[in-house]
Amino acid sequence: MAVLVSVIQKKNSKLAKHGMRIREATTEDLRKLTVLVSELFAIESDFKPNVRKQRQGLAYLMECEQATVLVMDLNHEIIGMCTLQPLISTAEGGTVGMVEDLIVAEAWRGQGLGTQLLNAVEAVALAQGMSRLQLLAGRGNAEAQLFFDKQQWQKTNMRVRRKKLSLPT
Repeated sequence: MAVLVSVIQKKNSKLAKHGMRIREATTEDLRKLTVLVSELFAIESDFKPNVRKQRQGLAYLMECEQATVLVMDLNHEIIGMCTLQPLISTAEGGTVGMVEDLIVAEAWRGQGLGTQLLNAVEAVALAQGMSRLQLLAGRGNAEAQLFFDKQQWQKTNMRVRRKKLSLPT
């Protein structure tokens, strides 16, 4: 936690002059974070917004010590978010990070805030000893594809597949 606070403080010194800060999410943020995730899922064709499930998933992430949920805060209004979850990689021989739920509210896009959030998550990942980050972005989401190209994220030859499981009730 001390590492996360230190990383965020360094990032915030640049944002403070604009009344913005990046901080770790709290349970009080759940409502707004759920709205942002719903906005993201409305863009990505593989997912459907479901307020109950998104709130439950976000709450679980915030309870998980190894996960990081960052928010972009403008005068106590959350205008963006990004999550980071650790994975163990046999290819890397250690911990890597899965970046998910990077979203900036539509009215605030195109101003570099997504870059700031992504840079903060990258700094957290480095501080936690992660050797690689990965993420998923819809092939049909041209705006996201262009954004990640500009951020120098490499495309891979891997193809994502998934299988839904039926959990016992």
